[in-house]
This record gives sequence, C-alpha cells and structure tokens, in this order.
Amino acid sequence: MAFGLAVVIGTSGSLAAREEPAQPCPILKVIITEFPANEKLMLHPTPESHRSVFAGSDSIGTLSRNRGIRIAVLWENRTGEPLHDVTLRLEYQQAKTQAVRTTEQQFHDLPIKGHWTNFDLNGGEYRDTVHVAAWRVSVFSGDRMLGTKQSVMWPDR
Repeated sequence: MAFGLAVVIGTSGSLAAREEPAQPCPILKVIITEFPANEKLMLHPTPESHRSVFAGSDSIGTLSRNRGIRIAVLWENRTGEPLHDVTLRLEYQQAKTQAVRTTEQQFHDLPIKGHWTNFDLNGGEYRDTVHVAAWRVSVFSGDRMLGTKQSVMWPDR
C-alpha cells in the first residue's frame, strides 16, 4: 500500500514541475502583414483606421507607392499593478540578407490591460527587408525581462 502511495506522490510532483509559471507580461499574438492593406481585413484596430483622410490625386498616388511591413504585437500587463519604464523590443531576421535588426518602443506608464503595438518597417528599411524570416518579441521593465515570444524559425544564439 505504501508503494502505491509513493508512486502517486512521485507522479503528481513531476506533473507540477512541468507546468510553466505565468508570465507577468505575456506576448499573446504577433501578426505580420504587408501594407497598405485592406482595412476591412485587419484583425485589430489601428489609429489610422479611425481617421478619414481627404487628399488630392497626387497624394493618393504617393500613398499607394508607400509600401511596408507592419508587425502588430498583442501583449498584456498581468502584474496586477501599473508598470513604469517598460520597453517592447522586436528583433527580426531579414530573409534577403539574414541580418538581424532590433527596434524598440518605450512606455513610461503602463496600466493593467492588453495593448496592440505596431512596428512599421517602411522606406529603405522595407526595401532591405522585403520579408521577415524570423522574429522575437520581448517585454522589459528596466533590466528585467517580463516576457518573450519568438517564431519557430528564430535562431538560438
């Protein structure tokens, strides 16, 4: 009888060790799209979709030539308290050159809720990249990493 009890305790202990601890700022979703895109197909709201822009035919031609890549990140503060001096970092590998680039956005006061954050690669940066081969997104508060998520193809360094 004692042997059966020992097996159950040993098994339940190993299952508990496999559970991942909850991240205080998890990255929930990363969506990569090329723009300009059809606003009706967008999966999340953007500041541009709430504005109507009236322009002459010259401006419309310029807008249609401005192409790029939008990397939208849905992430959430689950710490239970507001955070200060938070950095959202995007690292991405270019398909064309295999070079890895990094870009960041700073948030001084971050309330408790989810956030959509857009990283737009356009102009020369878009022409150099054209296609994102792999990516990693991380959330930092000061020097402390609060959460990270990466694509399957992200190279381990």
